Amino acid sequence: MFLLMLFLLGFVVSAVAIRYAIIAAHKLGVVDKPGGHKAHDTVTPFVGGVGVITATLCGLAVVSQFYEQFGERLYAFLFGAVALFATGFADDILNLNFKIRFFVQAAVGLIMVFWGGVVISDLGYLFSDDVLELGFVAVPLTLLATIGAINALNMIDGIDGLSGSLSIVSLLLIALAVYLAGDMAYFSMLLILAGGVAGFLYFNLRYFRQRRARCFLGDNGSMLLGFVFAWLLSDLSQMTDGSPRAITPITTLWLFAVPLIDTLCVMLRRMWLGRSPFHADRNHLHHLFLRAGFRVQDTVLVLAFLQACFGGVGLLGMYAGVGEGSMLIAFLCVFALCFYVLLRPWRLVPLLRRIQRVLGFTSVHAVGVHVSGLSPDSLSEISALLNSTISPYSDFRFRVYAPRPPAADGKYFGVIRLLCDDQDQTQVQISRIIAALRRELRSVPGVRIRQFVERQASHERRVGRKAAGAERRFSERRSTGKGTLIYSVDSAAGESSVLAR
Repeated sequence: MFLLMLFLLGFVVSAVAIRYAIIAAHKLGVVDKPGGHKAHDTVTPFVGGVGVITATLCGLAVVSQFYEQFGERLYAFLFGAVALFATGFADDILNLNFKIRFFVQAAVGLIMVFWGGVVISDLGYLFSDDVLELGFVAVPLTLLATIGAINALNMIDGIDGLSGSLSIVSLLLIALAVYLAGDMAYFSMLLILAGGVAGFLYFNLRYFRQRRARCFLGDNGSMLLGFVFAWLLSDLSQMTDGSPRAITPITTLWLFAVPLIDTLCVMLRRMWLGRSPFHADRNHLHHLFLRAGFRVQDTVLVLAFLQACFGGVGLLGMYAGVGEGSMLIAFLCVFALCFYVLLRPWRLVPLLRRIQRVLGFTSVHAVGVHVSGLSPDSLSEISALLNSTISPYSDFRFRVYAPRPPAADGKYFGVIRLLCDDQDQTQVQISRIIAALRRELRSVPGVRIRQFVERQASHERRVGRKAAGAERRFSERRSTGKGTLIYSVDSAAGESSVLAR
């Protein structure tokens, strides 16, 4: 119960702070406006970091009140957190030059090393029974890791809920490791921080009737969280004052895997193509998921699950006694595989589409439902089912076609197209229709039900390859232009009758 109270404390203080920050941001015009490369279409406050910094301050207050082992380091952590939050907020409003951001990040890294005493002094037992000491490389490597973590989380913050979801997964996994190590001070602070991120996600995630974020994390929040991870992973992976490590240095890579792999792969790909590693593009992991037709919330779910798997592998390997060198080699193999795949996004996107179908997610490109294997006797029954399932909510059009040439079994195929301007509502309706049809027609042999995605060049994975073969294969596929219309139903939302012919 005490642990739940800590999490709820962070959640409440974060949610309340963000709620009032949203009101103030709208009044003061401190909002992110749509346009350019931005995907959102409404003005949205970037005050998510307000909730995170509030939860951070609350966590530090609890730790300083009940635990004394942090000492002066507590003030170094506080200074670094506030400095990066303020710099990020200034960047959100004024679009600071990247040199200023890097200077502040490096300065905070030096404060973390020399005031907070947090430095990556060794890499653990990598290739022998002796600790691999870093010596004079320790401070530069710590600075590089700190700046890298801050910018990795900032770069992956591209869609609603992603940075927050990845952060809360990693925070909870680190909290588990800290709890098993018996460090209740860090454990308490981590639970409050995780609650603070959850309070932000309450406003940022897309769920139920909340179809878009009410606030963004902003650079103020992403830079702050990046610093938190840099401090935690650096400190907990080292032996401080003779105390044992909570996690090994190699495990930190697994606990921060998705942001780290995504950022490094994207930057290396840009250099591979002869561009600047800081040149913005749309080849991050979440961009490729969206290009494949994943909804934002489905993309967040898959990547958060992937982060949980990576973190789980790291912790399981550590507790199972797998050699640190072996865990490093395994991570490098995963990274190499990801880089190879991301180097050719035009191959990854079709694969993601197939994965989406296997998972049963609704594509953002879907405009209706395709039903094959229909018999003449089932048409009126399906029309009645559609009338009761869809008609109260939206307009739809049901067309049934006889294939040309006619199928040997005499079966037809049909397309249920939703006539709805709201794409989110269309996706909800498509899921409802597919579930209802599969439930009602499960005893009918030969009927296949799937999403109907309108044929476009961007969805054709063979475009640009072997034109003759691609055209032949394309012509063999069923489409509404390759059949004879034999049955038609139109229905308007809210009407109890349909027009059939």
